[in-house]
Amino acid sequence: IAMSSNDKRKLQSFLSETFKLGCVKGFKYFVLNMRGREELVCKIVNEPGKLVTPSSTPGGSLSGSFEAPGVDLPRNQQSLMISHRTQRRLSGYGFIDVGLPPASPSDREIDSTDEHLTMFLIAAYSRYNCPYVWVRSNHERLVRLSGENSTAKDNPLKLDSTSRWNEEDVRVWDIVSELVSVCTMPAPRNPFAVDVEYFQSLSLSESVLATGAMANFLRLVLAHGEHCYDAKILEDLTLVTQKHFRDFATLFNREMVRKIENK
Repeated sequence: IAMSSNDKRKLQSFLSETFKLGCVKGFKYFVLNMRGREELVCKIVNEPGKLVTPSSTPGGSLSGSFEAPGVDLPRNQQSLMISHRTQRRLSGYGFIDVGLPPASPSDREIDSTDEHLTMFLIAAYSRYNCPYVWVRSNHERLVRLSGENSTAKDNPLKLDSTSRWNEEDVRVWDIVSELVSVCTMPAPRNPFAVDVEYFQSLSLSESVLATGAMANFLRLVLAHGEHCYDAKILEDLTLVTQKHFRDFATLFNREMVRKIENK
């Protein structure tokens, strides 16, 4: 499918933001890893009350942090996955019965054994002109697949965020936020809640880098649109920024003392 120059710029901007987000560590409800240039692996906590958070530490008090119970899981396939007929239309390859498959089927996923996390693949392949999301593990918890067609597991998800791609300025964090609300039960009020204990477990130099990356990301979210969780993000941004500058000052002072002692 031919891409206009505007479409190319939009996709490249999305890939750039995806790469930056993939380098951020310390979220409470998910972990991210880049896989190549076009793919972001997102592992999301299924039930926070039953699990050590993905960064490293228990989730702590859960009261007031979650929404009221929503749609029960598993969802039916029609409500959560794009049908093969629609995929053929969107892909532009319907004449050869090709839909919107990921680069590799989920059956080949080598890092999908944790039953407490559900893995998703967020990918912005140039051949599709826009991002899509595929479930890579624990399909049976999330969606009730109809029939015995094994390829149904590799149908992309029917998400509000990705469906708005052609009409709106969709950011990668819009997709991650929606995935958390779909997967995590109960859904957290702030999908980007920070795991403070993760940062406390790092060395000073690691903490300076990690808190800096996190603070930059949280500022980006606040600067692009309004979200129901902005107040919660601002609270975490304040904590992370304070720790960043505190640890930076400590590290700087230690280095100055070391230089003086070595003279």
